[in-house]
Amino acid sequence: QGTKELTSITVATTQEYNEKYVQVEGCFDLSYGSLDSFYGGLESQIGAPRPQFLRAVHQEHCDATESDKEFTTGNYGITTTSRTEFAFAFGLDGGAAAAKGTSLEDYERMVRDFSKAREAEAEDENINTKKDFVILCDQQLEKLHKRPNVDAAWPSESTSRLKDRTKCRQPRNLVSFIKEFKAVNRLLANIKEPALL
Repeated sequence: QGTKELTSITVATTQEYNEKYVQVEGCFDLSYGSLDSFYGGLESQIGAPRPQFLRAVHQEHCDATESDKEFTTGNYGITTTSRTEFAFAFGLDGGAAAAKGTSLEDYERMVRDFSKAREAEAEDENINTKKDFVILCDQQLEKLHKRPNVDAAWPSESTSRLKDRTKCRQPRNLVSFIKEFKAVNRLLANIKEPALL
């Protein structure tokens, strides 16, 4: 009897099974790509990454049609441009006004200066743990926040979003990161990992 019932049941089609899980009417079906697409990876879809990283990021931020188009961040209400944020990340002297006249060659020089200074800076023998590193970073930030606000020419957080103005972001040039950079490399060496840069 039970066997007869089992043989008389109609089996749902794959389409019927699929429709069981559709939550929204009119949605679309996903499809798998070919094996060539899978093995080609992202590079086959959008192309190879540019090997000249600084040049590529500079082009995206400073040479694109929207490089000088203002936008306002949703979190802190900073009104800025891509070009200005690129310059801020480098801690460019002169504030946002200097960003427009700074060329790729100027940024490349800053990276070379950083590399030379990094080689000249002695390694801090006292940085052996993550806690030591955090203390160093806190000391560096304390120095940064104690200096006079000579960088008022940079876009900053809106007063309605960040009332404590001592917490505003501050630009730092690359060379000012060398102590932290060396400390991270020392910690990586302690755990037998390769150094950064």
